[in-house]
Amino acid sequence: MSALKRPTCEVNVQKTQTSTSPRPGAQSIERAMGLVNLVARHHDQGIALQALVQASGLDRTTAWRMLGSLQHAGLVERDAQRGLYTLGVQATAWGAASLGQAALIRQCQPAMKTLARLSGDNVFLVLRLGDYSHCLHLEQGEHAVPAFRQTVGETRLLGLGVASIAMLAALNDPTVQLHHAQHRDAYELEGVTRAQLMRWVQSTRQRGFAYRNTAGIAAVGLHWQLGQAAIAALSIGASRVRLPLSRAPQLAALMQAHWPVLVTPSTSDSASTDLREC
Repeated sequence: MSALKRPTCEVNVQKTQTSTSPRPGAQSIERAMGLVNLVARHHDQGIALQALVQASGLDRTTAWRMLGSLQHAGLVERDAQRGLYTLGVQATAWGAASLGQAALIRQCQPAMKTLARLSGDNVFLVLRLGDYSHCLHLEQGEHAVPAFRQTVGETRLLGLGVASIAMLAALNDPTVQLHHAQHRDAYELEGVTRAQLMRWVQSTRQRGFAYRNTAGIAAVGLHWQLGQAAIAALSIGASRVRLPLSRAPQLAALMQAHWPVLVTPSTSDSASTDLREC
């Protein structure tokens, strides 16, 4: 019997050794996530490649290669002018989805349900994440558009969507122009020129709300300041037939009347806010 037991013990020992030894690729993943953690700690000011090399213990070539892969995945970003790394839009979106935004959704949801019921349309809650906007939640009324459900959780460049145009209009003109210049390639893919973006911003300021009507869909949006460090927006979207420009002021007033107590309506002071402050 002892001869039968011995191989069993040996097998168990081998399994234990295998489970505690690094698996192929695991070490690379650990190193890459170590870089992400270092970047996260220095997200506000950014961190240079040399500082990452020193803190991580990686050689410069390995760190550079891993950071390139992390950039491609949207987990980190590199400022071309300063050469400093910050968290990327994907990492920021994950944070928004998993941390304090759940409380924001709970706070806003009753008002959003009321707006969806009264308007009969689709109500979006959107949060600004630096140069981008992130759709946190959707409530749908009687005239729901099923395709809109796919937008929840999406992150888009500021200016590509009614809610994000509303938030972009809170910034001053030089900041908006710089934003377009930094993301010119992405805007060109969407067919949005700087002049066009500025027209949207100016019309939003003049009307007091953002309005877009394209591809059979129309929407109206308003932004609010969340404390001193963030901006959020509500928008109501519907078919173009249901939401002509003539109806937009009514929906904007409806949003203002039912916006949750949690947030304070933005003032003209927010127009000087810099993109990198949020």
